[in-house]
Amino acid sequence: MRTSSEGYLRVSAKPIPKKLKHDAIVEVVFEIRFSTSTIPEVLVGRISEFGPWNDFTQSSLPLSQIPLVMRQQDPNLKYQPVFALTNEPQKRAVRIGANSIAYSRGMPYVGWDLFKPEVNEVILGLFTKANDLQIERLGLRYLNALREDLHGIRSLSDLDLRIQIEDEVITQSANLNLNFDRKTDTACILRVATPDIVLGQVPAETAVYVDVDIFTGQDGFLTSDRAFVEDWVERAHQKEKEQFFRMLPKPTIDSLREN
Repeated sequence: MRTSSEGYLRVSAKPIPKKLKHDAIVEVVFEIRFSTSTIPEVLVGRISEFGPWNDFTQSSLPLSQIPLVMRQQDPNLKYQPVFALTNEPQKRAVRIGANSIAYSRGMPYVGWDLFKPEVNEVILGLFTKANDLQIERLGLRYLNALREDLHGIRSLSDLDLRIQIEDEVITQSANLNLNFDRKTDTACILRVATPDIVLGQVPAETAVYVDVDIFTGQDGFLTSDRAFVEDWVERAHQKEKEQFFRMLPKPTIDSLREN
């Protein structure tokens, strides 16, 4: 990777395979933050009855015990979910709050051709169930676990990335966070870490954890245009792929490509 004079990372022209022999994706999350005139309890009820998810298991989350007024006043709680719809066999979940909805898929990842229609269901459900909807933030996040046996990645040194202090190259116990394309509608935070740094459970044999988070980064972002949201998802997915594959050396990409 190289950094431009403006402080942004230049995107390299590496090939982006449509599919890998062995996927590295642990979880993918699509999130919408919004405001609406619909009462939160009513919105949760409407979303719970939405067709694609009406057979999901319903459960309240711990934050539901905190009064809405307190949650709305705390910026750390305002967008947190209070209710969940889950399909455990398929590793699918919809988490809903007064001002947010997040849809996630766990391992094994089903591929973009199947995941994108599910994301469109989230967009459709929110736009049809929430009154006076204003979208305040969009996010698409992919969490990846790279392994030696599946991906040929043994450590940070196998990535197309160098972390160096003076003459010492850092290859173990590291956590790197890169922010770029800020103030655009496809801003990105790229997090690269060794598994000892990552909080929570990571797959066995993980050598490097790569978290690619694409989001609307400009101040005051606001839209009520459903078509814009659907188009943004496509652009965000393309941006995520570019940022993930730029981390991998070209020979590694070639060896992982599924013909």
